[in-house]
Amino acid sequence: MDNMDNNESVEKVSASSAELLADVLKDEKKKLDDKADDKNDKKSKKDKKNEKGAKGTAKKLKHGTMATVLTCVFVALVVLLNVVTTMIFDRYPITIDLTSDKIYSVTEKTEKYVKGIKSDVLITVFASEEAFEGYNSYTKQASELIKNYAKLNSHISYRFVDIDSNPEIAKDYEQKPSAYEIYFETEGEADGKKIKRTKPVGLVDLVKFNDEFLSQMSESGYSIEMLTEQYGDMNVLYYYGSYVESSNAEQAFTSALMTVTDPNPVYVTFLTGSSELTQLTYFQSLLEANGYNVDSIDITTQDIPERTDVIVVPAPRADYTPQDVEKLSSFLNNGGDLGKQMIYVASYGQQETPNLDEFLEEYGLAVGEGVICESDGARYYNEPCTTSVDYISDNYDQDMQTASPKIISTLCRPVSVLFQEQGMNYCEAYLSSTASAYTAMISVDSSTGQLAIGDKMEKGKLNYAAVGSKAKFTDDNDTVYSNVLVVGSEALLSDYYLQSDRYQNAEYFVSVINGLTGKTTVKGLTIQPKSITGNSFDINESQKSKLKWTFCLIVPVCVLVIGIVVWVRRKNR
Repeated sequence: MDNMDNNESVEKVSASSAELLADVLKDEKKKLDDKADDKNDKKSKKDKKNEKGAKGTAKKLKHGTMATVLTCVFVALVVLLNVVTTMIFDRYPITIDLTSDKIYSVTEKTEKYVKGIKSDVLITVFASEEAFEGYNSYTKQASELIKNYAKLNSHISYRFVDIDSNPEIAKDYEQKPSAYEIYFETEGEADGKKIKRTKPVGLVDLVKFNDEFLSQMSESGYSIEMLTEQYGDMNVLYYYGSYVESSNAEQAFTSALMTVTDPNPVYVTFLTGSSELTQLTYFQSLLEANGYNVDSIDITTQDIPERTDVIVVPAPRADYTPQDVEKLSSFLNNGGDLGKQMIYVASYGQQETPNLDEFLEEYGLAVGEGVICESDGARYYNEPCTTSVDYISDNYDQDMQTASPKIISTLCRPVSVLFQEQGMNYCEAYLSSTASAYTAMISVDSSTGQLAIGDKMEKGKLNYAAVGSKAKFTDDNDTVYSNVLVVGSEALLSDYYLQSDRYQNAEYFVSVINGLTGKTTVKGLTIQPKSITGNSFDINESQKSKLKWTFCLIVPVCVLVIGIVVWVRRKNR
């Protein structure tokens, strides 16, 4: 019994020790497993941390590289932009025209003509650029216009040549240029030979003197041309510059371009020497602006030049002598070849002109007495003798732009058409009144200065202008004409009506003369003189230099510094 109890006791003790040992071993194993798990966790976290760091470094490197590339590209574009800007700046100096009349700009019609020039034209200003632009406001404007012409057409180039420092250049011209003179020139071929066509423009050509001064000069037996030839442009402007009223540069330059680029130039000669009642100064400028070569002679002492295509008789107060009339007749006959043109301007202030009247009758035309007046109040302004034309012939209206042109005149003598056709002679009215018109003599009240209109004389449709023609057939079965255009009043071609935008006198007469002479030009090209008044926004040399350094150095450096700062900050993030 005791033994049995002891055995059971031993077994119990042995069982408890085994279990205890197993538990100890189990705990130790768990500790080892926990340590292994901790070690693995630490390793995993470290691997993840290293992996994340690698990815972050790659991402950081990628963004830094992109920022650097973008910065470099931006800086390169800015530098390139400034290089291009500098080249443009040197080629086309900055000028901004803020004047009310745009005195430094060309008109739209001139721009259209200049852009269409196909010949290479060189404009040479015989003075340094600084000296020429600093001479006066008119030469400054002229210089800017020349530069604008060159911008509008790559065929046009210009240069400033100091004539004292470069005498060899002046030797290339048949007529030695003067200081401050401007030469337009082209080179071409005629009959297989190379020819150079030149057109000089002097300082006096750049300006327009007022009419009162020109009239006083004429009454004294002088003209601006005579003074210029005798004393030179600079002296004339020095002594008579106060009588200048506007710029004539655009007309002078456009005329010069037309002259040197037109293969068949047309020459117009104004006849003086018979106490003319008008100078028609703006009419001359208008012709020059449209490419006509204009000059004048004294018909009483000089012969009409052989090259002349058109003669203008501007309202002579006194009658022509038989010898002077013979010059007109010989000119139009042209040795039997015809092809010449004449414009005769009548005036209410003329004396009797029987010799001229007889000559006009050969062409089927006659200038009557009195002036045209209108009964219709819608057809006259202020006075019945200041009237608008009712009928306009469609002959030679090819250069008209206005659909319903308004042409006005005052104190216009009636022009009669004696026949419509007689052999090879033809006559036609070009401008006429309404059927309610009439003619009347007028007088001026000395005390009030008011016009007094006399009794009605001739009634009905009356002519302001008409054309008489002589024709002949050529061997090629073509017809050649010599034409006489008679205008009943100098007012139709007066400075005021030609310049006014309200009326189309200028547009009409340029178109008619173009048609008579066969000259082609830009449709409706008429240019108004520009008065040099008001302030302009010009940039001087100092300001140009500051702008140049600002855009070419300061701005690029600032952009470069900002780019470097941004790049460094992005790199260190």
